[in-house]
Amino acid sequence: RHDATMAGKAADHPMRVLLDNPIKLYRDCMRLADYLAHKQGFPRDTMRATVRAPWRKHQNETDTEEIMRHREAAVRGLSNYMTYEASKGAMEGVPAFEPEDAADSGNKR
Repeated sequence: RHDATMAGKAADHPMRVLLDNPIKLYRDCMRLADYLAHKQGFPRDTMRATVRAPWRKHQNETDTEEIMRHREAAVRGLSNYMTYEASKGAMEGVPAFEPEDAADSGNKR
């Protein structure tokens, strides 16, 4: 049965938590859109609309295989950006992502 096959594929996926939780996946995509809009100087609403469009387009999808394909595409988008940032930092000789402890050190009251 194809439901069992798709469930098996999702279970093996390294980003299973995102595949199993579409609301978290959507919110993570929107956060990335906000971040990119700020970083690249694009209008926030435009970036969010670009991310929102495929979610709205496929909101009534009922085929589980097709739903999983859309979710996997969203995860790939997040993953590709993280890989890009990490490789950019490695080429520049600086960490791509600031450790949480360092990020929080400036926020002490």
